[in-house]
Amino acid sequence: MKTRSSRHFARSTAGFSLLEVLLALAILAGSIAALGEVMRLGDQNAALARDESQAEILANSLMSELLSGARQVQAVSSETFDMTADPPWTYSITVDSTDYNELVSVRVSVAQQLAAELHPAHCDLVRWMPNPDYVPPDTSQQSSTTNSSSSSSSTGSSNSGSSGSSGSR
Repeated sequence: MKTRSSRHFARSTAGFSLLEVLLALAILAGSIAALGEVMRLGDQNAALARDESQAEILANSLMSELLSGARQVQAVSSETFDMTADPPWTYSITVDSTDYNELVSVRVSVAQQLAAELHPAHCDLVRWMPNPDYVPPDTSQQSSTTNSSSSSSSTGSSNSGSSGSSGSR
């Protein structure tokens, strides 16, 4: 016959105890919570990357318009793009002088209009471009002055040569 201790052993191996079930449910809930947070962070980073890419595309487009001459190179402050994006995008163009009169530094800044706590996307591009206001010095005057001085000196040398040859006759 079975003793009491053997019957107790048979009953305890037949299923899970309440403590084991609760521990398994706690581990499952913790894992689901961690996976949910990873998914939320992944979604947030994907949206941030999308917005940063959009800012870069808009800034590059503005710089291309300036380079091609489709847009005049002049300073602009916080203008809104003609888009139906929500939130709206703004841009600024800054034109600074450089050490060279022929070149200007052009900065294009694009940003979302959001509160700082929401980390708005932004992009800044800087490029040196030909100065639209630069007027090169008149080189035709310098070259004509140089040509006239070289022609007068060649005329003077030919006169001296002819006077020398006439003196020997």
